[in-house]
Amino acid sequence: MAVRAITFAMIACAVPTMLLAAEPFDLPLKVRNLRLAADPQNPKIRRQVTCFYYRSIVIKQVDYGEVGADRLALLPVLSRNGTECHEDREASEYVIPADTWSGYFRGVKADYAFFDAPDGINGGLGFMVLRLYDRKAVLEDVAQHGIKSIDYEEGVLRLRYQRVFTGTCSVPTGGDSCRDALVRDTGVSAGSLSICSQGYRAAREAMAKGRCAAQSNHQKDCLRQEFDRLGEQKWDGAASVIAYEVEAALKDGTLVITPRSDALACHPSD
Repeated sequence: MAVRAITFAMIACAVPTMLLAAEPFDLPLKVRNLRLAADPQNPKIRRQVTCFYYRSIVIKQVDYGEVGADRLALLPVLSRNGTECHEDREASEYVIPADTWSGYFRGVKADYAFFDAPDGINGGLGFMVLRLYDRKAVLEDVAQHGIKSIDYEEGVLRLRYQRVFTGTCSVPTGGDSCRDALVRDTGVSAGSLSICSQGYRAAREAMAKGRCAAQSNHQKDCLRQEFDRLGEQKWDGAASVIAYEVEAALKDGTLVITPRSDALACHPSD
């Protein structure tokens, strides 16, 4: 691959300490940005390489302005010459396979790197946790409002977040059997899933309003007609999505996800 021209010199960027301190991740030693020449076909798209330096690893993100980074990679920290930040793939560079994860780098905590998905799903955003020393993905899940806390103590990694879980059935149409399946898969109480009926109706009303707005139709009849039309399309049969608080604990390769609340929200899947 031809080397792409660089429009700006590579510089060490000052990272706002207060901003990073508010995050649940370790503070990088430094961050370097390499601004790349614009694509003639899309001159307004920002293209850059960003390298995040930690004591034992460098995380490289090559972003050409598409949805998801073009390349996410790990590089060793060189003892004598500092690891450079280049667009080209280095001989010592480990690239995370695209079929393993595609998205953006989020941060590092102890021996683990965190990556976000390129876009959301069912009201949440997927994330992946990669164990750095063996490059193994140890956790993939979907969170709403991000990861609230990350702690690492005595070899145990603990995360707290609001989990977004998509079932395989619809609570409004599946009844007890669907509720039992969600209880079994998540640990929330069956009673807390009573919110699903209201959640489905609210989602249906919002979709009806969106359709009328797209048509620039502000007539009262439009909302009713679109609401009924969604019913004809078996809107209530879409798989149920619930959000609830969890704690994920990882030790010696064993992952345990413990519910810390009952269902907080329920709605149909996208």
